[in-house]
Amino acid sequence: MEKNKKFLKKSIILICIIWLALLVRIHGLPFTSGDYTAFVSQWFDAIKTGGGFSALKNSLGDYTPPYFYLLTLGTYTSINKMFYVKMITFVFEIMTAFFVMKIVNIKYKSEKASYLSFGLLLFIPTVIFNGSVWGQCDIIFTSFVIGSIYYILREKPITSLIFYGIALSFKLQAVFLLPLFGILLIKNRIKIYHLLLIPVSYLVLSIPSVIVGRPLKDILLIYVNQSSEYTALTSNAPSIYQWFTSKFFSNTTLIGNIGIAFTLVVILVIFYVSIKYIKIIKYDNVIELALLFVTIIPFLLPRMHERYFFMADVISLLYAFSFPKKFYIAIIIPFASLACYFPYLYRSSTSLILAASIVLFIVIIDLLYSFKHHLSNEKSY
Repeated sequence: MEKNKKFLKKSIILICIIWLALLVRIHGLPFTSGDYTAFVSQWFDAIKTGGGFSALKNSLGDYTPPYFYLLTLGTYTSINKMFYVKMITFVFEIMTAFFVMKIVNIKYKSEKASYLSFGLLLFIPTVIFNGSVWGQCDIIFTSFVIGSIYYILREKPITSLIFYGIALSFKLQAVFLLPLFGILLIKNRIKIYHLLLIPVSYLVLSIPSVIVGRPLKDILLIYVNQSSEYTALTSNAPSIYQWFTSKFFSNTTLIGNIGIAFTLVVILVIFYVSIKYIKIIKYDNVIELALLFVTIIPFLLPRMHERYFFMADVISLLYAFSFPKKFYIAIIIPFASLACYFPYLYRSSTSLILAASIVLFIVIIDLLYSFKHHLSNEKSY
């Protein structure tokens, strides 16, 4: 009886939070973004007129098959297509909030902390705007990334790598977290054969498209083809490339390659000091390293978009719960990202993007300083 009461209480609280989150999002549902009109809406129509799942034999766009599966399900309903697309994201927002709550509960074993983290996730500004306004799907791959982190913390590496493989099957941006798994491998938290679950997950999720007639080669080359679609050093991303005008760079290809090489060096440095100084990978280490990688990598890499900091927006909340004195990190990162959404969504001035990139740089320095401090504490044991 007592268990039933607790379950009922928990359900009521979570349903109330979800209901409030939905009310906030209702205002954004009628908004039609350029991306929705140019891509998602047309993909949906092409699938519907092409016969539903049988239409997936064609290359409809530059997204991987799993997202098209979700769109295809909607073509068999009479739901308004834009509402359907945005409700998909809301479902995955709830899934992400669920995993955030479970992760926070590992540390605090507190219902209040769990409910708070669940609610805060659903009200992160970029989480609201990315889905209910923009109609983007970044929350989908991010939900599986957060699930992957949860299962690593629960000492379930196989489930974790399956979730991570699914995340990468939706969006290449999930690769920002890959260095963390390299550290976990060296520290014996995962085995090398567990990493095979990443490509296996991608292949398994490709099977339905292959069955209806799409060549496997096309599916395997999606991310390769994506990499050549954008040549600008930054597309409204609050990255280091906002600091220089286009006239400053006479050869963007060369600068881009230098940026990639420099990013790799920075990753390797973090990788090296983590392996050297962290004796046992604990809860806080996982969260801290995750935020470092998903913030620093898109900040330093060329050809990033404003939405590529979405994982950082979400993981910053976990960081705030891990290090409460750093709660401001979970405020600054999402708002810096949000400032870069407005120029695309509302054709507003891009002047805030430079300021956002400077703010993010300061945040990264702060994160690195804290990381160094935590490593020093590790060495003192």
